[in-house]
Amino acid sequence: MKVQCTAVRYKHPARAARDLLRPADFSKYSPVKPVREGIAPYVVETMKAYPEKSRYINQQHYFQNRTNLVNDYAQKQPHPVSLLQLAQYYDDSATLTKQKIINSGRFVKEELAIRIAGKITALQQLPFNVVNNFHFLQVYESYYNIFERFRKFPAIKTMEDNLEFAEFTRKILQDFNSLNLPHLIMGALECTTFDLYPRDKMDELLSELLRSRISRRLIVEEHLSVTSNFLSGKKENTLVLGDIFQECSAREYLLNAARECERFVQGMYFPAIPLPELQIEGATDLKFQFLPTHLKYLLGEILRNAYDATIQEYIRRGLDKPAPITVTIVENADSYIFRVSDRAGGIITGHEDLWSFCKSKERAKESLDNFHRLPGLQTISIYDDMYDTCISPSLKAARPYINTSLAPTGQWNVSKGRYKFEQPIIEMLQRPFRYKLGVGLAMCKVYAEYWNGDLRVHSMPGHGVDAVLTLGNLMKSTVKKQLDRV
Repeated sequence: MKVQCTAVRYKHPARAARDLLRPADFSKYSPVKPVREGIAPYVVETMKAYPEKSRYINQQHYFQNRTNLVNDYAQKQPHPVSLLQLAQYYDDSATLTKQKIINSGRFVKEELAIRIAGKITALQQLPFNVVNNFHFLQVYESYYNIFERFRKFPAIKTMEDNLEFAEFTRKILQDFNSLNLPHLIMGALECTTFDLYPRDKMDELLSELLRSRISRRLIVEEHLSVTSNFLSGKKENTLVLGDIFQECSAREYLLNAARECERFVQGMYFPAIPLPELQIEGATDLKFQFLPTHLKYLLGEILRNAYDATIQEYIRRGLDKPAPITVTIVENADSYIFRVSDRAGGIITGHEDLWSFCKSKERAKESLDNFHRLPGLQTISIYDDMYDTCISPSLKAARPYINTSLAPTGQWNVSKGRYKFEQPIIEMLQRPFRYKLGVGLAMCKVYAEYWNGDLRVHSMPGHGVDAVLTLGNLMKSTVKKQLDRV
């Protein structure tokens, strides 16, 4: 045996030495391509029963959770409210008064704690290997962080108390919690890749969490808006929906979305590439009350798919110019319809993946890979050093995104009455075309259904696709309990 072993060493001395010194390559076993070495510590972190720096998942947390959440807030029922109640806060008059602003703050403080407690309870019911996923863990920690901060905030008795509360909620919208949206989707993709949870149940969970997220943000943003209006000297809320809803020109939003798509196409290929012509037909003068960020996201995501497919078809077939994209606008008493038609050859893959956040394993891996390529996103953790006390959490959470498509956009000064909403969904929309996340239509469907609408896709193989977006007329449902999607 010694002679045989010596012979092997004699034949490959240099190669054996190099192999011993070279680190083993485990990338072929990874669900995604390695992005950077910084992600390694978090892989190890997920293997532990308790994250090392966690404030909310540890041996003591069980008793605190039992006392404050399970036996108290989780037993309370949320209060469904209509858009009219949200804007006027149970007052028959739209006039803004100091007492109304204070009552609004009290309602938001209690309601947000109750609603977020319900979502924490839902996450606690998931299998351990799902909620212990790196991304779902960030969401759980973030939710519990929000719950504790709202629960412990002092009672709002004066206008000064409300100003402190407004600044407090503004920071929550802008800090690490703004990353919950991508973390939710990435967690779902990873769980799909490893068969940790059934796809249909995961889609149901994400849809529920997204709907409740919309309701919570609307409640908070409306309170910030009415507070800002009152401080700036405005004595009445705008119309019956509040200032966060605005009159939107369908044509202008379509043209703005088209310009964004053209810019991304030129950046991905070359500036002089021929671009599809956008043709707008039907009720081209339509103006309606809606939430600007949601309308921008819905139309932008749908047009993004149409432009991407049209350019690829133009290149694949070697056409003289890209086929036009036609948007037909239809207005009726209860809803508004946008039909986006392209001639890009239709959808090749099955329709079942279009509305799923999880996808097939192969497509989930592709989507997850593109998520990890977004700057900084794959290693952002609530345990990172960005939560040291020397710098505010909002500034540290923003640091990895400076000069990227995910840079925060929210700015607000409560004393001067200026407020610009945080826009996580818009930041996802503004990613370069090369990053295909595969969840755009699923997201759009959740948002459309939230506003009493729908999104359908009709594909004709060899010809093109019609994407039909329906949005409810909010002026017809101001007294409906719109924010019951808790």
